[in-house]
Amino acid sequence: MQIGIDARAALWYRGSGIGTYTYQLIRELLSIDPLNQYKLVYPPAKWIEVRDGFRLAEGKSKNRSFWQEVQVQPDWDGVDLDIYHNPHNGIGLPSGGRRRQKLVVTIHDLIPFVLPQTCSKIYLETALQELPRAVEAADYIIAVSFNTKQDLMRILNVPEEKVAVIYEAAEPIYRPMCREEARQYVADKLGITGPYILNVGGFSRRKNLISLVRVFRRIREELPQDCQLVLVGGPGGGSYEELRSLVAKWGLEKEVRFPGFVAQGDMPYLYNAAELFVYPSLYEGFGLPPLEAMACGVPVVAAAAASIPEVVEDGGLLYDPYDEDGLAEAVVRAMSDSRLREQLTLRGYRQKAKFSWARAAAETWMVYQALA
Repeated sequence: MQIGIDARAALWYRGSGIGTYTYQLIRELLSIDPLNQYKLVYPPAKWIEVRDGFRLAEGKSKNRSFWQEVQVQPDWDGVDLDIYHNPHNGIGLPSGGRRRQKLVVTIHDLIPFVLPQTCSKIYLETALQELPRAVEAADYIIAVSFNTKQDLMRILNVPEEKVAVIYEAAEPIYRPMCREEARQYVADKLGITGPYILNVGGFSRRKNLISLVRVFRRIREELPQDCQLVLVGGPGGGSYEELRSLVAKWGLEKEVRFPGFVAQGDMPYLYNAAELFVYPSLYEGFGLPPLEAMACGVPVVAAAAASIPEVVEDGGLLYDPYDEDGLAEAVVRAMSDSRLREQLTLRGYRQKAKFSWARAAAETWMVYQALA
C-alpha cells in the first residue's frame, strides 16, 4: 500500500501533545512496517518519499501559526495513495470532493465544543468549521482516549463503529534518573533550587492554574521550607498575564516560578528533580504530562476530569477539579507522607508501563490494513 501522513505537526508543533503524537507514531510505524510505502507531508507543504536510510526530522518548538499554516495544501497532482492519515484533528484536509484514497483522521479532543471559551479565536473558528467536516469525511477515526470517543459520539454524532481508541504514551526520554544529578542540572540550567511542585502544559484557562496557585498560596506553610511552584510554558495563553498579576499581588514572586518554554531535552531533568507533579486541568483529550511524570518516578496529583482518570488510574491521587479543598488535601498528603509517596511512585511507574508507542503504531497499522 501507499500510505500518506501529514507530518508537519512533528516539525511545527513539537512540545504539544499533537506534535509528540505525530512524531512518535510516524517513527514507530516506519520501524515496524516493512510492507507498505510511506509518503509524508513536510513543511511548508511538500511530499517526502520515505526511502532506505530515511530519518524523520524533529521540530524543537511550537509554531504559534501552526493552525493557519497547516491548512496550506500540498500538490496532489500525481500523488497516488491508498490511505491518507491526518493526525491533527482533521484540520488541513484537501478541500473539495473526496479523493480516491481512504481517509484516516486522528481526533485528540473536542475542546472547541466543550470549552470554547478557552480556545484562541483563530483555532476556535477553524476547528468549529473543520472538525465536523473531517469526521464526516473520514473512513475511520482514531481517538486518543475513550473520553474523546464518547465526545465524538455525543457531540458530533459519530457512529461508534467508526472510531478506534488508540492511546498515546510517554516518550522514551522520560525515565527515572539520579535525583541529585537532576537537581544540579535544573539549578545550573534554569536557576531553580530547592524543593518544588511542578506543572507542565501551558496557560490555557482549561489548565485551571489560577486554582492551583490559589491553593498553593493557602497551604505553603504546610509544605517543606522554601518549597516553590514551577509553572512551565511559554508566555501566552488565556491565564498567563492574570497569573503573573496575581502572583505579584500576593507577594509570591519568589515562590511561584515561570521558567518559560523549556527545551524537550531539559524536561526529563525538570520532572526528576520535582517533589510532586500536579495537573489540575479541567479537560484533556489524553493528557501526556501526568504520564511523563509517572515515567520519571514522580508522584502525581491530578484532576479527575475528562480523559485524565483513564491515563492516571491508581498511579496518582485524583481529586474533583472544582474542589480546591480536595486539591489542597491531596497536595499536602503527597508532600508529607513518605510512605504514600513511595506507593505513588511505584504505582505510577506500573501505570506508565500500560502505554507504548510501539503498541500505538501496531494498532494504527491494523487500522490501515482493515481499510485496505
